[in-house]
Amino acid sequence: MHVLRGVLALSLFVSLGAYNLPLCAGGKPLGILTIAYGAHLNASDAFAGLSIFEGERVSTDPNGKIGVRIGASVVTLGEQSGATLQRTGDGAHVDLDAGSVYLWSAESNPLEAHVEGALLRPHGAHHVQAQILMFAPKTLQITARQGSLEFSYHAEFRVLPEGQTYRIYLESEDDPRSASEAGNGTQKVGMSSAAKVAYFIVAGAGTGLAASGIHDLIRSNSGVESPAKP
Repeated sequence: MHVLRGVLALSLFVSLGAYNLPLCAGGKPLGILTIAYGAHLNASDAFAGLSIFEGERVSTDPNGKIGVRIGASVVTLGEQSGATLQRTGDGAHVDLDAGSVYLWSAESNPLEAHVEGALLRPHGAHHVQAQILMFAPKTLQITARQGSLEFSYHAEFRVLPEGQTYRIYLESEDDPRSASEAGNGTQKVGMSSAAKVAYFIVAGAGTGLAASGIHDLIRSNSGVESPAKP
């Protein structure tokens, strides 16, 4: 009887240790989901209140949204989007592989985004509100609503001042715009001959972010919302 109890106790100890191992390996959570509907955390359905750890992937279905609060900062993915999150100091690195991401980057918890080989981060120590959209293959649309952004791609580096929406063509020809787009008032603001990166201003920042509902998403960062919220 004593032997049987000892075996059972040992089995229970090993089982509990194995169960807790992933939690210990995951370490401190990177952030918490503040809003999630039509969304996934790795391969599972996501819902508000879940913790997210470094290296985990968040994604959304059509009409879905998911928001992650990281300290005082917020990362929100629009519909049909996907990204993997990594820790960088007190902030996070967002590796966007599909769709769009909205960033509310606080000075205390800075955010940076990597997309299509390009890296975007706050220019200086200040708050940043920005939207990054994978508009088409090797084409990004970036809205800098508050604060300037540093844009780097291979050897190319440029500061994107706040207040505009930029269409950036990576590894493009001299003027990659279609005939219809060329006549709609876009303004060419630069072309890198080395990396063939073309920059155009296509709209004011207020227009770009208001259309995507960024204000409502940012306001949701202070509390957990129902995953069923439309």
